[in-house]
Amino acid sequence: MGAFLEKPKTEKVVNVGEGNGLRYAISSMQGWRLEMEDAHVAKSELPSPFQYWSYFGVFDGHAGSRVSELCAAKLLDAILNTEEFQKLSFDKELDTSLVKKGIINGFLSFDRDLASDDSDEKSGSTAVIALSHQPI
Repeated sequence: MGAFLEKPKTEKVVNVGEGNGLRYAISSMQGWRLEMEDAHVAKSELPSPFQYWSYFGVFDGHAGSRVSELCAAKLLDAILNTEEFQKLSFDKELDTSLVKKGIINGFLSFDRDLASDDSDEKSGSTAVIALSHQPI
């Protein structure tokens, strides 16, 4: 049957949590694929100095799970480590232009790192993320 199972795997994995004034629930199911190719991440409170920030991501894997799993594990760090995020000041109004540029540059940096990987990995992923900031 190619890259599909004869019957779908319908067991669902559910995660719930809360923090920073938010509540969330996540559910995932493998379905017809030979392996679960998707990944997700939910962090309702990031480490200092971003403790008033929350991060959520859904990563739709294609042709395997490796890249979606890497996105879930490392994309946030790529964003937070950008020059723009390091310049953010937390004692005044949030500079949304720095946030926007930091997200873009974090994605680009992460993509460059993936492209420079010497492995024969052929999988990919679509990424959808949300960053939420609670004003102090």
